[in-house]
Amino acid sequence: MMEFLFLDYLLSKQGILKIAQLVILLVAFACVRSTWYNSFYAYGFYEGVTLGYSVTIVLYLFLTVFGLQKRASFVNWLIAEFVLDTLGFIFISTGSIIAALKSFEVPVLVAASVCGLLASYLLVGSVILSFVATQRPQSADQPV
Repeated sequence: MMEFLFLDYLLSKQGILKIAQLVILLVAFACVRSTWYNSFYAYGFYEGVTLGYSVTIVLYLFLTVFGLQKRASFVNWLIAEFVLDTLGFIFISTGSIIAALKSFEVPVLVAASVCGLLASYLLVGSVILSFVATQRPQSADQPV
């Protein structure tokens, strides 16, 4: 009998970090979206980055849960996750710093920038775990 859902990744360290990143980024997006902000360009970039990376995380989790990693063995998924998290860190941390500078002491915007910085720290942890996973030999059945 074939197994359709592979939930091992969601229970691993990387999966838990991805879910935490997703929740925090959606909170940051909701904070920015729920207020009338003063600088459209600063928060427009931040909205785009948080929502875009949230969609990317959802897509990655969807592909992982449905076992595409086992079916598409020609892709090195550990390196793909490493690149995804590294680019996410660069964009999220840049957007969070800009949002913090342009917050004008509006509490909701400060909360959004703090959520973005927290997501950046989680992304650093995910990058470190991905780097460690790429350095050790790993079997095809073992989650990260």
